[in-house]
Amino acid sequence: MITRYTLLERVRDRTDEKSWEDFVDIYRPYMYRVLKRMNFYHEEAEDLSQNVLVVLWDKLPDFKHSFRTGAFRSWLCTIVRNKGVDYIRKQSSRKNKLNDESNLLASPLMSENTNDLEKAAEEEWNKHVSDLAWKVIEEEFSESVRKAFLMSIEGVPGEEIAEKLNVQINSIYTYKKRIRNRLKELIRNMNDQYV
Repeated sequence: MITRYTLLERVRDRTDEKSWEDFVDIYRPYMYRVLKRMNFYHEEAEDLSQNVLVVLWDKLPDFKHSFRTGAFRSWLCTIVRNKGVDYIRKQSSRKNKLNDESNLLASPLMSENTNDLEKAAEEEWNKHVSDLAWKVIEEEFSESVRKAFLMSIEGVPGEEIAEKLNVQINSIYTYKKRIRNRLKELIRNMNDQYV
């Protein structure tokens, strides 16, 4: 398991391919999520994520971490934002896509206000970490346990869930509690591990 700042230190070494792969696995989906929130299409978000990775490959060896919670993600989000703005400006000047530019600039991630940018980036990070945690849940819990949990958070009554899944009602409450506790633990650990 990667410790909190170790991965950032390891990706500075450009010969450490495993660390770079780990870094990309963790942060590329986050970058994509941020770009989608900026109203980019799927293909654009994929391409821009790749462009950001190229910038990171170049800049990470010189990055100085401040150890403030979220500082790296804030820096990363600023790079993503800047790449997005550059892309839209180039596209707009080529094709006169004023509607696309105004649509993009309406996104909170395009705000010049650092607080807006950091807040939006943090919201996307929280969603990203929840997705990562759910992937672990999918490996650790059976499909029926996961279904019971998902149905319960959708507001389906416990009796109905028990009937549909052919389990005791007490099991439904146990499943829900186990997954909720595991999700909390995973999210807390991931937020501690990943800067």
